Formats: sequence, structure tokens, C-alpha cells
Amino acid sequence: MTLPAPPVAQLLGHAVGQCLPTGPAARSLELAGPGIPTPQPRPDVLLVPRPPLTGEPWRPPGDEGAVVPLDSGVWAYLAHPAEPSPMPATGALPDGVLRDDYPLPQYPWYPLVPHRRAFADTLVGLPAVRGPGLRRFRSA
Repeated sequence: MTLPAPPVAQLLGHAVGQCLPTGPAARSLELAGPGIPTPQPRPDVLLVPRPPLTGEPWRPPGDEGAVVPLDSGVWAYLAHPAEPSPMPATGALPDGVLRDDYPLPQYPWYPLVPHRRAFADTLVGLPAVRGPGLRRFRSA
């Protein structure tokens, strides 16, 4: 799987490297969603937001390709990493002082590690799991 530049590669690179087999036929992954044009040519997989109101993954109009939905907050962080945090400031400031700083995001102490059982259970339903590329997950 080829990942786009940071922050997507920073967040998912370790997990993708552990779980997905390496091989000559690497699939491509890119971010897409509201305000971001769908990359052309279309990558194999799109990381898209899942709006909290509908719960349905966002899809480009007329596109039926593979999408991986992310929580809308995670997607917003990945799609617009320089945007300021929408978190309200707590506490009171003196009159006439406007708060313009935002708290730093919390980073985990360890890299993202996928849940092996959930990953294996998801793969069981895919026809590609019977192929040679995913053999090590069938035998695990």
C-alpha cells in the first residue's frame, strides 16, 4: 500500500507495514472528501469522512470504488493538518484579551497497532483472502 505524505503516513504507516503484505502490486491510497477534489487518476482506495449525522461514508459523485471511512474529526485532522483546533478554550481571560492559541493535540505514546482479531475477521469475508498474497493471515 502506498500512502500519501504526512500526516497520513505518520498515522497509518506502522500499521500498514505490519498487517499488509509487501509485493509488486502495491495499491494506492489518498484522501478525498468535501473540499478536496478526487485525485486523478483515482487511487485504488480513498480515505473519506463519515459524517456523524448520517453515519454513511462520503463518496465522490458517481464513484463506486473502494473507500475507507474515518471519523470526521480524524479525517479533518488528516485533510487539513494546519487548521486550528475547534476546541473551545477553558477558563477566563481578562477583559479585552482574546485567546488565539489552541491546545496541542495529544499524541499516543506508541504507534497505532491494529487489533489482529478484528483484522482477521474482516479479511475472512473478502474473496482475496484465499489468494497467495494474504496466505499468512489465513494460517495465523
